[in-house]
Amino acid sequence: MKRYGPLIAVPGALAVGDPGRNHVRLTPDAVILREGAENRGIVTWDGLDRITLDVPTTRFRLPGLVGTVVLGALTAIALSDLGVDPDDGRVTLVVDGEPRVMPLSRHHVGGYWGPTVDGAHHLLAHLIAHPEQRALLAHPEPLVDIAALLARESI
Repeated sequence: MKRYGPLIAVPGALAVGDPGRNHVRLTPDAVILREGAENRGIVTWDGLDRITLDVPTTRFRLPGLVGTVVLGALTAIALSDLGVDPDDGRVTLVVDGEPRVMPLSRHHVGGYWGPTVDGAHHLLAHLIAHPEQRALLAHPEPLVDIAALLARESI
């Protein structure tokens, strides 16, 4: 699986957020709201005006690495699982002018590097504006690369 910031390529879809917890799955046909493996709703692309992520960001380029190292060291010292999970952010889907807000789980403790969230926003806006590009969601790995390119352009 390929991941960049809040985006992760999963079989047949592009997930935004942690696919093991609260996330959205972008498929060629619809946006699926999920809590782990359970569907919490489906939004068709036709009525979707905007998707906005509200997640903590940082200016540090490798936030997941630092969080993993620090938590790993603390866990080793305590000799037990500390039970620390990242707090949820939020995702807002504006459908036919009406906002729909749901929790969005993060992959790691700490914020996402700011440009990765910018790249995700650019990619999401592009997919909404260009329906013909949504077929790419069936094989999302190249879309993660495109989001990374968009993020680098926003620096």
